[in-house]
Amino acid sequence: MPAVHRRHFLGLLGAAGLAGALPRPAAAAGSLRIGLKSLPGMLNPLTVSDLVARQILGSMYESLTTVDSKGSILPGLATAWEASDDARRWRLTIRDGVVFHTGRPLTAADVKRSFEAALGGEGANFAVLALSKVRGFRELRAKTATELSGITVIDDRTLEVVCDEPCAIFPFARLNIVDVEAAERAGSDWFRRMSAGTGPYRLAQSNDGIRIDVEAYPGWRGGAVPFDRVSFLATGIGNDGITLFNDSQVDFTFVDTDALRGVMDDPGFKRSLSNVPRMQMRVVALDPRRVKAFADLRVRRAMSLLIDRAAMAERFFRGVATVHNGIVPPALLANERLEPLAYDPALAKRLLEEAGYPEGRGIDPFQVTVIPEYRREFVYYVSQWNNAGIPAKLVMAPRQEFIARSRRRDYDAFLFGWTATYPDPMNFLDELFSSRSRFNPVGWSSAQFDGLIEQAMASPESGRRAELYKDAECLVMKDLPVIPLVVPDYVALRGNVLSDNFITPFGGLNFG
Repeated sequence: MPAVHRRHFLGLLGAAGLAGALPRPAAAAGSLRIGLKSLPGMLNPLTVSDLVARQILGSMYESLTTVDSKGSILPGLATAWEASDDARRWRLTIRDGVVFHTGRPLTAADVKRSFEAALGGEGANFAVLALSKVRGFRELRAKTATELSGITVIDDRTLEVVCDEPCAIFPFARLNIVDVEAAERAGSDWFRRMSAGTGPYRLAQSNDGIRIDVEAYPGWRGGAVPFDRVSFLATGIGNDGITLFNDSQVDFTFVDTDALRGVMDDPGFKRSLSNVPRMQMRVVALDPRRVKAFADLRVRRAMSLLIDRAAMAERFFRGVATVHNGIVPPALLANERLEPLAYDPALAKRLLEEAGYPEGRGIDPFQVTVIPEYRREFVYYVSQWNNAGIPAKLVMAPRQEFIARSRRRDYDAFLFGWTATYPDPMNFLDELFSSRSRFNPVGWSSAQFDGLIEQAMASPESGRRAELYKDAECLVMKDLPVIPLVVPDYVALRGNVLSDNFITPFGGLNFG
């Protein structure tokens, strides 16, 4: 890739524009059309493992707890939860009067069966993370048992959960509760033909990868919902969703990173814009198994020092972005112990020399893989590394291929993003950087870090946990196994039928 100097590059970022927004009528009464760049090929609520699927499933399925627009934990299908002093034992009270889309009333036994069914499949998913400390987890995953021995149904409204290790955040994880009995009767592809949740909407029809329609569920515990019908439509990446919004074909669409500047700079979009900070970590994951130089901290630090995050936030993202100095969003953990992530090319040059790679010589050429919607952003990062002699090449991969291969750590370097499912730093620390995590992006491990996480897991008191979290985050940043990037807000175009709080900081959509 030819070198692109920083000042010239950042000066070009605003050049790409979009046609001005057209005046647009409100949506048809009773319906809502949501444009998403792509729709997942499979929407099994028991094995969900990506954000887009979670956004759609959030209309149909509920969990034990929920989160409001400000990040506070609220009761969901559980109305109360109580932990033992060591956070190894939980007693959950299940909401009365809830009815599945299938017509069956929800009981505590259904919660237990949902947990077990979520662990019965192959591969990693959000439920595997949430349930990994529950007694009987290993046996169930190994298929030497058919039940979670640590979960006991006391009665229809009460569940007791025993963990092999402390787990101070157990009720907060997102676990879709499903009428497993009805799902099993309907066959292995049941989720393509029906929904079996308790959420505000139920599945009406699904055309894999193209369109998904849900309709208001009259038996929802929350009462009436704003729309009779919600349609999720695949729009494609780039400007396609914006074009459909302008043509009144959708009422809501997220704005892709590469299209953000054109939308922010066009006054015609001003009244339709909506944004909210993301509870998200965005990093470049570097795999030292594939590129020897990545094993040297000085090389990793040099690559970080070559990124001007403040300039990216202000000029590339037009100010709707946050610079994180760590791997936990500042809104979840204000960690004053972290040093700011500096932009210092001179120091980066010295570090490369000290590591034995003067001006990048000797570093094996490597690829940085992203999906197409992040191409322009990553042109800047890769050009900065190229300018310093680091032989990086930017490569695009289709979304589904990228997701599958990045989870296998099948790339030299790649964009890794992680969005919180509950408002606690443990969602980033334990679930991404503990040595046993199935979602650890680069296989980093530290016995000291693991020890701090174990202490935090055993501390029901949030203030004590926060201090341990800060120490743990500092350990990660001291070793810098991943390179933190600027975190853009969720930015969307919305019609008049939607409020500003339709998007949540956790990437969800407020369907209630």
